[in-house]
Amino acid sequence: MVKYVGTPASGGLTLAKIKIVNRRIAGFKRVVLAPHREKALFNAAVILAKDEIKTLMEHASAQHQDILNFQVVMLDDEGLRNLILSQIEEQVGAARAVELAMEEYCDRMKNVGDEYLAQRASDIRDALTRVIDILDGRNRERFVLTEPCIIVADEILPSDLAVIDRKFAMGFITEGGSYHNHANIIARTTGTPSVCGVDSEILNPLNDGKMVAMDGYTGEVFVAPTEEITAIFHHKMSLEHRQSVKQQQLRDAVVRTAKGEEIAIYANCNDPKDIALAINNGAQGIGLVRSEILFMSTTYNLTLPSQIRFYTECIRAAKGHEITIRTFDIGADKPLENLNLEKEPNPALGMRGVRLMYSQPQLFETQIEALLVSADRCGKINVMIPMVCVENDIADYFEMVERVKERLFKEGTISRDNICWGIMIETPSAALISEELAKYVNFFSIGTNDLTQYVLAADRINTNAARYYNPAHPAVVKLIEMTVASAEKYGLKVSVCGESAADFESAKIYIDKGVRCLSMAQNAMLAIKERLIDEFSAL
Repeated sequence: MVKYVGTPASGGLTLAKIKIVNRRIAGFKRVVLAPHREKALFNAAVILAKDEIKTLMEHASAQHQDILNFQVVMLDDEGLRNLILSQIEEQVGAARAVELAMEEYCDRMKNVGDEYLAQRASDIRDALTRVIDILDGRNRERFVLTEPCIIVADEILPSDLAVIDRKFAMGFITEGGSYHNHANIIARTTGTPSVCGVDSEILNPLNDGKMVAMDGYTGEVFVAPTEEITAIFHHKMSLEHRQSVKQQQLRDAVVRTAKGEEIAIYANCNDPKDIALAINNGAQGIGLVRSEILFMSTTYNLTLPSQIRFYTECIRAAKGHEITIRTFDIGADKPLENLNLEKEPNPALGMRGVRLMYSQPQLFETQIEALLVSADRCGKINVMIPMVCVENDIADYFEMVERVKERLFKEGTISRDNICWGIMIETPSAALISEELAKYVNFFSIGTNDLTQYVLAADRINTNAARYYNPAHPAVVKLIEMTVASAEKYGLKVSVCGESAADFESAKIYIDKGVRCLSMAQNAMLAIKERLIDEFSAL
């Protein structure tokens, strides 16, 4: 038996045979031709790659169709193509030119510090890896499963998920990837165990077909487990099943503190389908809808009619429950179509979120109009503004809101202002001046992901800084406590919508400091609800 320990990415326990998939094994020597021939090979590979992706789309779920269609669009991206062709002009072979461009492009997106765009980096890598495989003549049908197995790979990409037979995929173990990539997000949604960041030794072809026991909660992986380990896993899996059945019974249960105060459990979502699923799974409301999905979606776009359709569908999917939509949380150094954003040396500290309204006023005015119209037609909504640091930004934003609102009333486009406005507290300065900011809004939503990384100077997607990234750190908690006090003074509702809301120990701290609403990934709702109910019942 050999034990590995990686990073837990999706909770769960499983025992099955290993299926090894390693894209990094080339087994050949590349020959570089004249630039015009390499360009021709590249263009032909792109055409074939797009055809293959479109074929995958025919049998993919709606979620995967959007992901795959985005890949087709990216293969036609002018900036990306020019980057590749310029490399070929420098006597670099087509396959290597695509590799170099892929690394540069994806590094830009990952270094921004936005988890959604970090996911999209995985999509771009997926599309370009397909082009490289075609140029290198590698087999691309790696994920055909005929029996239950645990996939062990260098990385699971979005197109892999489109062809994997889910009934045979018992778990994912990867050397690369991250907690936030699409494979692990979908694994968490479907309850499939996943561990990433495992030592590359596990990709040894000799492991193919061996039994493996994996624990998605702890990140432990046992290749060729002993009888004792196997027995322990069978016992734990039996207990896990019983626990899952018990949690389903809590779908409509309400969490109350020992003093009888209700703790609302909300869900963070991306689109109407996510929202409908969350409500069906017991979410009491939707604490975060990421509107920047519109920049990447193939179902919707940034036009006024399409935005209105997106917001109205989100509102209807919530079925009368409270819903909070975050305004565009975008910034520099992101490949967003139709936005000319200047490259910045440190985009996480640059022109992002609400700050972007000064250089992109029409983008923000259109969104405000779409939100006002949608709320007027379909029902009251909460709208929150990200990346607030100074009072002037909020004052200027609401001046814009008033201008748009006045015009819509004058035109007869809307008959009421049906929006409850709020801001995200995700920067130290916003927490420190929360009492001043409270005068402008009706609620606060604390984004602990960014707040933690800014307070502790620890990039939340940098694994090397992970030991410093702690949402329960006293400095972070002190700012949360300060924010709650400001909210209470002005009668504002306050919630936490960061990932730490689903962490039991952090959630207890937040509740102790006065937070009464926790918004999280929907697959975490029942587990956190169960633990909180047990905790308060014991007091």
